[in-house]
Amino acid sequence: MGPPLLAAPPLMAGEVAHFTSLDFGTIDLNPGGDTIVIAAQHGPASPTGSRSVVVGGSSGLMQLTSTEAEHVEIVYPESVLLSCGGRSLNITNIGPNSQYSLSGVELPGGGVTRSVSIGGSLALQGNETSGSCSGSMSIQLNFF
Repeated sequence: MGPPLLAAPPLMAGEVAHFTSLDFGTIDLNPGGDTIVIAAQHGPASPTGSRSVVVGGSSGLMQLTSTEAEHVEIVYPESVLLSCGGRSLNITNIGPNSQYSLSGVELPGGGVTRSVSIGGSLALQGNETSGSCSGSMSIQLNFF
């Protein structure tokens, strides 16, 4: 028998220090439908509709931190399916309405935290029934 094999603990390049969900708020939908957008390319944002009234809601928030300097590439999903009881809706344009979708974000290291706001758009046809919707989103983070 040879010596026992020892496994080194995994190295943590960086981590998500905090995450807050994307929230489209309460929507008083215009009878003809509307697209509700959270444009968070430049930081925290509230949902807005062109014809509907939206109360509450906010962009999602992801806070990243690392001990070493890192470049983080963020890959947002194309769409996210929401379950609304017996029906479903899609959140789209997540990357274009979120921060750092094209450039990635630089983490300076030393435990400094960088905030990343997450947005998207929700197209409503006007025939939706009232109720709550929920879903989950996977965001890929590549640390370099």
